[in-house]
Amino acid sequence: MCGGRRCESLIGVSCVGRLSGYVRAGVAHPEEAPLLREAVALLFEGRSEADATRWLASRGMLTPRGNEFRREVLHRLLTNPRLAGLDESGEPIESWVERVLEPDVFHRLQKLFADRSEKRGRPREAHDYLVTGGCALCEECTEPMVGSRAHADAPPSYKCDGCGKTRINADKLEGFVAEHVLAELLKPEARERLERLECDIEAEIGRLKAHIEGAEERFASLGDLYGRGLMVRAAFVAAQKASKEDLRTSKLRLKYLEQMTDLPVGDVHDLMAWWRTAPHASKRGLVLLEIEHVWVGRVEGSQAPERRVRLDWRQPAE
Repeated sequence: MCGGRRCESLIGVSCVGRLSGYVRAGVAHPEEAPLLREAVALLFEGRSEADATRWLASRGMLTPRGNEFRREVLHRLLTNPRLAGLDESGEPIESWVERVLEPDVFHRLQKLFADRSEKRGRPREAHDYLVTGGCALCEECTEPMVGSRAHADAPPSYKCDGCGKTRINADKLEGFVAEHVLAELLKPEARERLERLECDIEAEIGRLKAHIEGAEERFASLGDLYGRGLMVRAAFVAAQKASKEDLRTSKLRLKYLEQMTDLPVGDVHDLMAWWRTAPHASKRGLVLLEIEHVWVGRVEGSQAPERRVRLDWRQPAE
C-alpha cells in the first residue's frame, strides 16, 4: 500500500514514488531491472526507442503508476543517472548496493542518444526530383506522383498524391526513365523529332502567354456585364471563379512548359557524357520534352521499374 492507494507493478504492490527498475533506492527490482537491461541491449543493436518501448509492453512491464510505457517516458528513465546508481554530478551514490545499469553502460547509452540526436538534427540532403509536376502518374488512380520519403532516414521516393498506395524508389524510377530517353535520342530520326517537339512547345507557350496577358481584360468584361445588369450575381460569381481557376491553371502549365525549352542537346554528340554533367534543369527539360507521362503501377513484391513503369512518349503535332 502507498498513501492508501494500491499501485500495481509487474509483480504486485509497489510505491508510486519509486524509480522503475528499483524496489527502493539502491535495491534493483528482480523482474523490472533485467527487462530494462534487455531494452537497452535492443538500442545498442540499432533498434529505436519506439521498438524498445513496444518490447517492454509485450513483456507486460508497467510504470510505477501502473501505466504502459511511452517512448518519451522510457527515454526520460534511461537518461536518469540514478538508473546507474549515480547522482546528478555523475558520482556513484555510496549507499546504493545494486544498480540497474553499470555506469559504463549508462555512459555508452547517453553517447548513443547524443549521436542519434545529432543525426536527426542534420538536414537531409535535398533531392531534385526529375518527373514530378504531373509527369509521373499513378496507374492505380491516375493522380500525380510527388516526391516523398517513407521516413526520415529513407531514400527519396515517389508516392501517389491521391490514393497513397503507389510508391517507388526515386533513383530506380529516374534511372529507368533516363536510360529510355537517351536510347530514344540515339535513333537516327531523333534530333529532327526533338526539334519539332520544341517548336510545338514554343507555339503553345506563345498561346498561353497571350491568354494570360488577356486575363485582366476578361475580368474587366465580366465586371462590365454584371455592372450593366446583363448578368445575375450567381452567374457573375461562377464566371469569375472559373476565370481565376483558368488563369491559375494556365500559369502552372506555362511554368511546366518553359522547363522544356532552350535545350543544348542538339549540339551535343556524346549524349551519355552530357547527361552525366548536365544541370538538373536541362535533364528535366529533356525528359519532359520527350515524355508526356510516366505511369507507375503497383506490383506486389517488386520494385523493378521494368515491371511497373510505362512511358507515354510525346508526339509532334501533324
